[in-house]
Amino acid sequence: MTFRPILVVIALLSLPLLNLSAYEAEDFFLLQEEPLIRIGLLTNAGSVAITTADTSLVAVSPGENSRFLASNRVTVSARSYRPPEIENYRIEFQNLPNQGDATALANDIREATAETAIVSIDTATNLWKVWVGRIQETTIDADNLKAKLAGKGFDDAVVVTEKRTVTTPKARALSQQLQTAGKSEVRSLTQKTVLSNPNVTGTIDPNLREVIVSGASESAKYSSLKSVAFGSVNERANPVKLNGKSYRGKIEVFVNSRGSLTVVNVVPLEDYLLGVVPAELGLPQLEAQKAQAVAARTYAIANVGNYGNKGFDMVPTVWSQVYKGVSIETAMGSQAVRETRGMIATYQGKPITAYYTSTCGGRTENGENIFGETLPYLRGVECSLEGRKHFESFLIRTTRQSARLREEGNLDLAHFMSRLAVNGFYLSTPQFTDDWFEDVPSEGEMSNWLNQLATRFGKTFPNVSKDTAKPTELARILVTFLYPQGFADTMLSDSDVNYHLSFDDAAEIPKQSRAEIAVLIRDGYFAILPDLTLKPGKPFTRAKLLRLIRQIYEKKKWMPPLQTGVANATADGKLMVKSGKLQRELTVRPDAFLFREFGSALHAVREATLLGGETIAFQTDAIGTVMYLEIRPIDTPTTAERMSPWVYWNKSASASDVQSRLSRHVRGIGTLYDVNVKRVGYSRRPVELEIIGSNGTKILKGGKIRSALRLPEQLFVMNKQYSGNRVTSYTFTGRGWGHGVGMCQYGAYGLAKQGVKYDQIIKHYYTDVDLTRAY
Repeated sequence: MTFRPILVVIALLSLPLLNLSAYEAEDFFLLQEEPLIRIGLLTNAGSVAITTADTSLVAVSPGENSRFLASNRVTVSARSYRPPEIENYRIEFQNLPNQGDATALANDIREATAETAIVSIDTATNLWKVWVGRIQETTIDADNLKAKLAGKGFDDAVVVTEKRTVTTPKARALSQQLQTAGKSEVRSLTQKTVLSNPNVTGTIDPNLREVIVSGASESAKYSSLKSVAFGSVNERANPVKLNGKSYRGKIEVFVNSRGSLTVVNVVPLEDYLLGVVPAELGLPQLEAQKAQAVAARTYAIANVGNYGNKGFDMVPTVWSQVYKGVSIETAMGSQAVRETRGMIATYQGKPITAYYTSTCGGRTENGENIFGETLPYLRGVECSLEGRKHFESFLIRTTRQSARLREEGNLDLAHFMSRLAVNGFYLSTPQFTDDWFEDVPSEGEMSNWLNQLATRFGKTFPNVSKDTAKPTELARILVTFLYPQGFADTMLSDSDVNYHLSFDDAAEIPKQSRAEIAVLIRDGYFAILPDLTLKPGKPFTRAKLLRLIRQIYEKKKWMPPLQTGVANATADGKLMVKSGKLQRELTVRPDAFLFREFGSALHAVREATLLGGETIAFQTDAIGTVMYLEIRPIDTPTTAERMSPWVYWNKSASASDVQSRLSRHVRGIGTLYDVNVKRVGYSRRPVELEIIGSNGTKILKGGKIRSALRLPEQLFVMNKQYSGNRVTSYTFTGRGWGHGVGMCQYGAYGLAKQGVKYDQIIKHYYTDVDLTRAY
């Protein structure tokens, strides 16, 4: 027997059954109407409280009219079946001393009233009595007969009450149902019966139990051998409650094979999804929740009858889908359900088995490697868009060209010159190159750069010529910035000068410049070349001059500090900066200087990705627009599910703990010696473990690996600690949470944040599926 027929016979549950024949279609899938789903909320309840905020509960059983209970609270329990008792009444004349008197009285009654009169002896008293007329069904009928006899002169009649149990058609029907129930655990009647059914015969099962309904009103006090479904008068406004928790649809209660109660929420599929979508994926992205709605709807339709022998389709936990009823409903989740109404994922015209997982760890796995069954739409995929497309929505761009450098030392100079440029220094090139750094600065550049220094020192602007870049002329100007007038010549003796100018071509320095250059070398502003020369007649290159300016800025601590922070994911090219629990949104200038760290060095780039979590440093202009930005990348995953708290995890266990865990799934290991990954799947998940013990080598495959090792996910690597040649402990480093097959929920959220629509999310995670409106 299947439990499905109850959906037809319960009058209040008027929506039709699933058209299961549609599963055989090859080209399309279509249901006549929205189906009902049966969720097993409780499977071993002693008693439950069913309530409503409405004026009253309404109850109904198969083949019966709705029962208005006139109470908004009932307690439902189960007890051994008590056959109903009925009362009958008969008229007797009692305590007659002998048979002759009794017979004479009987004859008189027959003659006077035309009623039957039967003479018998009361064995308890050994006196005789006369039973007059037929059995009377009511006291009124009995009193009428007594009055009739009195009117004929027979005044001593007594009304005798008899009680007896009766066998009902329902008890016979349920007994017959249980004889053919097979593996079904349902022990309440699920078919229509009538008061007199000639087709229902046979003995009564002695172990029958019945549902007991107890409420404040008389109409809310009754028992039933049938399942009983409870609802509110206005279910939409006032959903029915089970033990204080609200559910849409009906709460159905029936007796199970343990003699306790099974409680089922019978609910239209779309209403069911209202309590599933936010429970399974509450992350605030509508397209992700729409994808979840499609996956959950598909899973529900594909799993109708999955727990059929227990009287329902699914459970409200991760063993089916997490379902929390009305309390979990949200505006976004309801919108997601509403905007995808009836939409499911199909493959070759059939609903797919729409597995989904919390956090896939960057890649999903082929279904057969976890669950054993090869399904063409459950193929492992990357949890990201293809190639550069994955980062497109997170890019910050600038019109400035990337640096083209071969000399490593020029990397720092490109960074420093960019900092100077946003603080008033003239930059003469659209692109940093080695040639530009090794060339001599123009007079215009020299004038601007030295004027910037003069401003900082509070000095007058110097006169600049084509010789200003030469060491002697540059030294003259810098000494006027750095020291009081006459400082070098006064404070340095000839021996001091000679001491600091003890390099190969010092003799070529003109006498009037020697003290100035000596003091600049002494104080770390000037530096000689690697070949121990200064080449006083050769102009400084831009690189050498920038290093000199950097020395001054570092010693004086003049470089304006950068604002720092942690980035959130870029949105529409805007820089999102975390500020406590708040977020600042900053516009980045099109010509901003943009640097991204690779290794330990900052490189000038034309674009950079900000996924969120990157450390940033930046400078803004007078109106708050970012004109300089440094980005130091994250070291965490960049895939779509990166927001999950389970992107990385570590679990350690001793060898004895691992042996204990594995022994629950693999028999006969003996003493555990070692565990090795023998085969990995598409996603690099171990899908076959080699377990070496004193009793030989055992193999553990598929999703059992995760369960046996008690790990959050099956995507892991092992690090073993040894004592001699014996493993003493295992450390499992992994990614993700869940079984790793199908749609990644955090991945769906990440893709939705990138602007990917729900249909594309579904098609990304389920290979070659179609989206079909099922009803």
